Amino acid sequence: MELELTKEQKMFRAEIIEFAHKNLNDPAHLQSFSPEMWRTISEYGLLGIVVDEKYGGLGESFVTAAAVIEALGYACKNNGFIFAVNNHIWVSQNMIFFHGSEQLREKYLYDMVKGKRIGAIAITEAESGSDALSMRTTATEKGDSYILNGSKIFISNGPIADIFLVFAVTKSETKREISAFVVEKGFDGFEVSPDIEKMGLGACPTSEIVMRDCEVPKENILGGLSRGEFLMTSALEWERCYEFVPHLGAMQRIMESCVEHVTSRRQFGKHISEFQAVSHKIANMKSAIEMARLMMYKIAWLKDQGKKAFLETSIFKLFVSEAYINTCRDALQLFGAYGYTTEYEIERELRDSLASSIYSGTNEMQRNTIYNMAALSTGIS
Repeated sequence: MELELTKEQKMFRAEIIEFAHKNLNDPAHLQSFSPEMWRTISEYGLLGIVVDEKYGGLGESFVTAAAVIEALGYACKNNGFIFAVNNHIWVSQNMIFFHGSEQLREKYLYDMVKGKRIGAIAITEAESGSDALSMRTTATEKGDSYILNGSKIFISNGPIADIFLVFAVTKSETKREISAFVVEKGFDGFEVSPDIEKMGLGACPTSEIVMRDCEVPKENILGGLSRGEFLMTSALEWERCYEFVPHLGAMQRIMESCVEHVTSRRQFGKHISEFQAVSHKIANMKSAIEMARLMMYKIAWLKDQGKKAFLETSIFKLFVSEAYINTCRDALQLFGAYGYTTEYEIERELRDSLASSIYSGTNEMQRNTIYNMAALSTGIS
C-alpha cells in the first residue's frame, strides 16, 4: 500500500483548499443551506469525483477522493454544507452509480453529478433507528409498480432533495425482505416535511418524509428486488468513511487555530503553550489526526482494490467521531471564555461535532460490530 500521494493528487488537494477558501465560506449560510454554494461546487465538478466520465464525472480513485474531501473539510468551515454534499455523493448519487441498472444511471446520474438534482438516503424510522431491519415502511407490488407506504425521519438533505433512495419491506412467499427504491420528490403520494431545527449542522437541512400510496415504477428498484440489506451495508460502508473524512480536515483546522492561540496568549509571564496542560492537548489532537489519516488511506486503498472494508470503516467512524468531539472540547478549554463566544466559532465547531457519535450508526453499535468481527478472527492477517 502506497502512503505517499502523487504530485497530481497533491496539486488537486491544494486547488480544493484554494477553491473552498474562496467560495464556500459565506458567513450568511453557516446555519442554512446555500443554493449558491451548491451551484458553485457543482460547476467545479467535485460531486462526480469517482463517477465515470461517461456520466459526467471525473473518474478519480478513492484515494484521490479521500485526499480531496479531507482538504474540503479543512478549508470550508461550513461543516453542515460539507455534510449535505457528502450525503448527496456517497449514499445517494454513488449508490446509483455503483448498483443501479444502466437505465437508472442514464435517467438520474448526469443531473446528480452536475448538481441539478440533489440526493438523499431514507432508512431511519421513528421506531427503528439502530435496528434498521425492523423498519415498517412497506412496498407492495401492483402491476408494473410498487406502492410505498410509511415514513422516514431525520433524513439529511430531505427538504432540498429531488431524489431519495428509500428502503422498504417487500415480502416474498417465504420471508420478510427489504428492497431499495429510487423515488422522485414529485411522485404522487410523496411528502416532505419542513426542516427540523437542530443544535448543529444547520446548513444540512433535515426532515421527515411520508409516503401514502406512493407509486414507484419497477425499473426504479435499485440493485434488484430484496437486495436492500446488502445495499444498506454498502451505503453504511461508504458513509462511515467518506462522511467522516471531512472531520479530519476540520480537526486540522481547529488544531491550527489552537496552536496560533496558545503561542500568542501570555499568562504568568509566558506563553500558555509552555504549560504542559496546554501543550499536551494539542499533542493529543495531532496524534489523533495522524492515526485517523492512516486508517482513512487504508480504507480508500482497499476500495480501490475492490475489497470490502466494513470492519475498517466501523473502526474509522468510531475513532474519528470521538477524536473530533474531544478536539472541539479541548479547543474550547484552550480558548477559555473566548471559545464560548460566537465570535471565535469554537462553540459552533463543538455543536457541529457532537452528532458524529450518532449518525451512520451510533458509536455503541460500532463497538458491537467491531467486537463481533474481532471475535470471528484470530491472529494477524
